[in-house]
Order: sequence, then structure tokens, then C-alpha cells
Amino acid sequence: MNNTIDFTKLKVGNYNRKSSEAEDRQMLSVDSQIDEAARISSFYNLPKFVEVFKESKSAKKEHERKEFSRMMEMVFSGKIDSIVCWKLDRLARNMTEGGQIIDLLSSGVIKAIITHDKVFYPWDNVIVMSVEFSQGKQFVKDLSVNVKRGQTKKASMGVPHGVATLGFLNDKTEEKGNRRWIVDDLRLKAIKTLFEMFLTGTYSAGKLHRYAIKELKLTTVKRKRIGGAPITLSRIYEILKDPTYAGFFTYGGERYELDSSLPRLITEGEHEKVRALLSKKNIPKSQRHETTFAGFVQSDEGAFMGQDVKCQVICDCKNKFAYLDRTHCPKCEREIEKLENPKYLTFTYYYNVKKKKAAQPYKALSEARITEELVKFVDDNLTFSKEFAEWSKKYIVELKDKEINDSVFIAQKVEADKSKYEAKKTRLRAMLRDEQITDGEYKDDLLALNKQYAVAGDGKGRVDWFSRMNEIVDLTLCTKEVLEKGSMQAKRNILSRLGSNLVWDDENLSIYNDIAVNKLVEGIKCAKAINGEFEPKNYVVFKGLNEKTDRLKPVFSTMLRG
Repeated sequence: MNNTIDFTKLKVGNYNRKSSEAEDRQMLSVDSQIDEAARISSFYNLPKFVEVFKESKSAKKEHERKEFSRMMEMVFSGKIDSIVCWKLDRLARNMTEGGQIIDLLSSGVIKAIITHDKVFYPWDNVIVMSVEFSQGKQFVKDLSVNVKRGQTKKASMGVPHGVATLGFLNDKTEEKGNRRWIVDDLRLKAIKTLFEMFLTGTYSAGKLHRYAIKELKLTTVKRKRIGGAPITLSRIYEILKDPTYAGFFTYGGERYELDSSLPRLITEGEHEKVRALLSKKNIPKSQRHETTFAGFVQSDEGAFMGQDVKCQVICDCKNKFAYLDRTHCPKCEREIEKLENPKYLTFTYYYNVKKKKAAQPYKALSEARITEELVKFVDDNLTFSKEFAEWSKKYIVELKDKEINDSVFIAQKVEADKSKYEAKKTRLRAMLRDEQITDGEYKDDLLALNKQYAVAGDGKGRVDWFSRMNEIVDLTLCTKEVLEKGSMQAKRNILSRLGSNLVWDDENLSIYNDIAVNKLVEGIKCAKAINGEFEPKNYVVFKGLNEKTDRLKPVFSTMLRG
């Protein structure tokens, strides 16, 4: 066998790989590998490379590298018969592709694999190559285990791994891998402001983004090659969804508490509220024009309602025209800014975007009509006299006290039942141990016992209806006035607090609110059915509870608690 190769006649491909994953970050960069390949080519007097392959991809799993697959196709087609690479593990870190390379080399399809310190020939012992490929695979496994162990330990200390979330910084005074987080005061204060605005329910992520750039001047952290740029809209969404600001994070599917020395911007409950607001289809959308009911109105099919804002002016010559894109009156040609008695008009209409795009007939809804219908709805259902609101609050306190007493009684009963349950389970286990009952009888008896003492729960996580109903009663005193005379933002705040959804079917406007408000409206209707003279906005409650009000108490129990 002639164990010599003429290197000058080889068809050489140069493969360079730099993984983006942690286990390969200490390896030479692709450019450094190409420089090393040039040195190898010069040393062995190789011809010009047929092609240079470059990619940044892990080799742990097979069939996931496009450039490697393309090189192998050129090997099979005979365009390449030898490979230059920095080290053998650049070609593969898995036994499937490693075995393929060994087979091609052993069969002579690949005539040589040349690395910076060794040449592998077809007649060489393949065990050496197998060991190198398997070492690469084992190195990845060991390093992965060690990295995960270190990251789990770091998480248990309350520090997420990787680059710190915006508003915090990695403490570079510590050794890499053990760096804790420190507060970035300027950015954290700005992010807290964004959370406070979003939790009002009247700001979309788009509005927050504009506010963050124009008013807060919020930028990303400046690093060596990136950062220092204004925050992007996608980053706003990431911030709003990030549980770290609420004091916890997840790693490996498990929850960990953030280091207690770091501040919490929001509570866990507020974090859930943010997620709920983000998931709502009717969350206020970004608009070119600020309109009162944008994001609160939708079609009966759930389609988005667009806004058409018409800005007009009546000229001194009595001509009415749209002025946004004009500087002069189209009739008398007088300059708008120099008009003596101009009358400016603004009309806002809401329309079905889906129907408009499909060129289907639709009816627009004016902002004036929405306001009129809302005022009528509130006047009929959600307007209390001051005396009646005060009485309602007193009765809410009574309901709250009664619930506390009932909860104590239920908790005591549940505790007693648990004791009985555990005692009976202990007796069953003893009977099974003493062979007084069979295994099947034990399972049947245990199942019956579980059913007998099954309880709905201990009341944890109960909704705080007390605060919510007090808030709604407060709204009954001011909602009508705000809708009639308030600013645009004040009206949006009121609708958000009521949880309002407005549905337009091209004929009628339906008004829906959250469950607690709807219960209150239903309760008032029931109260009116019991007492035809009952009218919340005019109702006067005298000292003590009169007979008529006493008869309404069961209704109020439902209506005030929601």
C-alpha cells in the first residue's frame, strides 16, 4: 500500500466553526481559524481552497449545520477530497456526524483531514479519531452539567444568570460567574414610572414607548459593541412581562425569589394585572389622534374600531373646510392664522375597520352619541345620592365583618375535619398492616374517606371584593359629572376603572362592564322591582334602617359584593 499523498493535488475544503453556545466560547474565533488554515495551507504547500465554509453553530446535534451539510455534499460529489480545520472537534461533537466522517476517511473518499497539529489519513487507526470525537461529546456533557449546577446555585442566591434586566447592572467588581446585581437608579426609576402608567389601564405599550423616549429619555445600557440606543417597543413589552420587577424569576422550570436586597417595583398581584392587561383584546391601541373611546369600542364581531377625526374651521367668509393640511381658506384664500373670528370644530367617528377594508357597508358611530349613551346608562344605573353611597359603605363593612366571622368558623371546622381524617387514615393503615383488611379493601375505604372529607379549599386567594366595591360606590358619585364635563384622559380613567366594553352593531351601542359593576346594576333593578319608588340617585337614608331598606338587604348582599 502506497501510504503517501501528494498534497499539491488535493481538492481542499476549509471548514471553520464558532459556536454561539457557552461550551465553545473559549474557542478561536472564525477569523482566527481562517488565519490558522492559511498557515496550515502554506506549511503543507496545499493548493487554493475549493471553498471556505464558515458558520456559528453548535455541533452537539446532528443535521443542524447548513454549511457543514453543504461541505459534505461537495465531498460526496467529488468536488472536495480533503478538509482543513483547526481541530477535529470543529467538524463534529456528535457521534452520528463524527462516524460519517470516519467512514468517509476510512473508505478513501476523504483523502486527508489536516488540523493545526496532526494529519489524519485513510490508513490511520480510526480509534484515535473516535476517541477525539467522543471526547468532544463528553466535554460538552460535562460542561453542560457544571454550567447548570453553577446557574442553579446562583438562582438559589436570588440572582438570575446572564445580563441583568434593564434597571439593574451586573456587579463587575465580582468574579465572572459570581456577579450579583446592583441597582441602576436612573433607569429603574424610569421603569417604575412606566409600570405606574400602564397599571392605570389607559396607556398602551405604544404610548409608553413614546413617553419613555421623549420624556424619560430611556436608553439601553451602553456596552462594548452595542447599547446606548433609545429603548425599542419590543423591549417595552419584555419589561412589562418580566416577573423580575415583581421580585421573582424562573430557571429550569422552578421559581426563585429575587435577592431581598434588590427593590421590587410592583407586587406579584400587580404583575398578574399587567399580564391580564396585555392579554386583553380591548387594550387601548396606539393612535395617531388622541380620542376618548379608542380601545374601548369594538364591533359586535369583536373587530377593531378605527377612529376618524375631522378637524374643521369656519372661516370669516363662512366657508367650512378641513384645515389640518391647509394654510389658506380654499374659498377666499385668506391665511388661516390671520382669521379674525375663526370657529374650530372637531368631530370624531368610530368605524368598523374590517368592513371598511373589505368595502362592505357600515355605519359610523359619533363620539357625541357614545357620550350621550354612557351618560344615560350611568344616570339610570350607576348614580347614587351622597346619603345612599354612605349607607352602602356602612353596609359593605357589615358584610365584610360577617364574612370574617364566617371564615373563622369555617376554618375551625376544616381543622377539626382534618384531624378526624388523619386519625381515620392512621387506623386504616394499622388495619392493613395487621392484615385485618386486604389491599383492595384499604384502597376502597381510603377513596371513600377522601370523598367524605373533601373540602372546597381554605379560602386562600379570595378576591378582595371589599376594596373593589368601595371603589365602585365612589364611582357612583362622580362618573356622570366626569363623562359630561371631564377631560379626555379623565373619561378614559373612569371607563378603565369600570372595566367598560362598548359594542357597536351598526345600529345600537351596548355597554358592558366588569362582573362587579354588572352585579351592582342587576341588584339595583331587583331593588326597584321590590320598591317601585326606589331611585339610588334621589334616595335618602334616614338614621337607622327603615322598613323598606331592611327588605332590600338581601338584594344589597348580592349587589354590593358582586
